[in-house]
Amino acid sequence: MKILHSRSLIALSTTALALPGIATADAPPTQSTLSYKISNYKEDKLSRSEVPFGDLDRYDIDVHQFQLVSPISRNMSVEINANYESLSGASPWFTSTGLNGEPIVNLSGASGIRDRRSEINIGSTYYLENGSFSANLGYSEEDDYRATYFGVNGEQHFNNDLTSVSLGFSYSADDIFPTDAKIFNRVNKEDKRSTSAFMSISQVINQFSSFQSAISLTRQSGFLSDPYKLIDVRPESKRQISWSNSYRRFFKNANAAWHINYRYYHDDFGISSHTVDMSWHQNIGRSIKVIPIVRYYSQSAANFFTNVDDFLKPVTQYQSSDYRLSAFGAISGGLNFVADLGQWTATLSTERYIANEKYSAYNVSKVSTALVSYNRISLGIEYSF
Repeated sequence: MKILHSRSLIALSTTALALPGIATADAPPTQSTLSYKISNYKEDKLSRSEVPFGDLDRYDIDVHQFQLVSPISRNMSVEINANYESLSGASPWFTSTGLNGEPIVNLSGASGIRDRRSEINIGSTYYLENGSFSANLGYSEEDDYRATYFGVNGEQHFNNDLTSVSLGFSYSADDIFPTDAKIFNRVNKEDKRSTSAFMSISQVINQFSSFQSAISLTRQSGFLSDPYKLIDVRPESKRQISWSNSYRRFFKNANAAWHINYRYYHDDFGISSHTVDMSWHQNIGRSIKVIPIVRYYSQSAANFFTNVDDFLKPVTQYQSSDYRLSAFGAISGGLNFVADLGQWTATLSTERYIANEKYSAYNVSKVSTALVSYNRISLGIEYSF
């Protein structure tokens, strides 16, 4: 048995090869850069009290990322990204009630899940006197999932380049075709479409600080359920809105910068969430940077979330025991190291993530039995030429 995991994998594999920034570049690159990054993401085992029988292991994912950025004229650059992922492990299949009356989870079986995913993305940016225009096209494929997507965005600078306004649009067409449809009577083939638009405003406050605020709207339609769960019925459309804010402040005496970000999210499944993260970018000499990061996340439950599957409900009635739709909170922390070695730049990133209903800022009426905790480590290298 396999598990539909593409969205979470894409989130993992699109982690930036370099440290994330807010705004797009103001000028075309003057030289080419070639980057490679390898990451390992490993989820903690579930406890025997949560899974009375069978395997306890969960996902273990290795990710390889390649990126080439190069100028192709005085006012234009091209960017090519290629990702390859391999996955093994298990995922929650269905939930039921244990002998003590508490919900328990049945995993799909670690020995049965093996998958590979390949992705290619090509983009280009044209730089204007007071702004830029970018476009990209991508394709992702695995055994049971295929996605084709594109995006365009533009940025305009005002007020002597102290103020920037960005607009963007993206579209994704995804096809789902479970590999074991006949064995488990799953859907043979379904599709999903996603359309997103965003607008952001960036403002340089002074020589030491800047601020950005952005709003994005997304609409998904089609098959939004998980075909690999024994029972999972969700609406066939979802609207999402998110509001993100970022503040950057450089402290000259400390030779360091403080980054703080806040994001609010809401969708018509009934989920609302808050994310706050902070990082301290400490320069050590001219070539070393140390970056500790902390993050807090909390979300409410979807209107149709249940921690015990009800097989007596009509198939037209919405329900899902997917832990990602439950109310919970999560804390995470990490430490990044960046070494500038002239033409070479090396990065090392570590992260520990722990989810628990006790950390939730929202009321938790139904506790999920399968919340994730994980470790992630990444090593990257970049060469400029």
